[in-house]
Amino acid sequence: MAVANGSKKFLQQVMKIMSESRGFDRNLSKVRVISGGGGKCVAEMTVEEEHQNRGGTLHGGLTATLVDVVSTAALMTTEKAVPGVSVDLNVSYISAAQEGDSIVINADTLKVGRTLAFLTVDITNKDSGKLIAKGSHTKYIG
Repeated sequence: MAVANGSKKFLQQVMKIMSESRGFDRNLSKVRVISGGGGKCVAEMTVEEEHQNRGGTLHGGLTATLVDVVSTAALMTTEKAVPGVSVDLNVSYISAAQEGDSIVINADTLKVGRTLAFLTVDITNKDSGKLIAKGSHTKYIG
């Protein structure tokens, strides 16, 4: 039985395939999709030692990767159902996440046009609700 594009189960399968990669995407192995559909995707991850920078907080490169990947998952739940190609990715780092912190990555598709899609992502501390990073992502969807 096929899994409907846009469902939580579909997004979980996409994330599983990516995290089982032998390449860079294996850094996503601890990301858990909580919900998705209708141009949205919510995921969670607990910050562990492997996710830290030298200062002991969530690595900025991984933060940018989370913005990229979770917003792309959200885009895949829209009517166009394509991952697209990144044209612009912006991340504003607001506060740090420490080892053991559970973070929520909340992606939303703002607009899907004929050739471009615009997405936004908030990464927050699950317990305190404190904003860790805010991202925007523009994708070419041709």
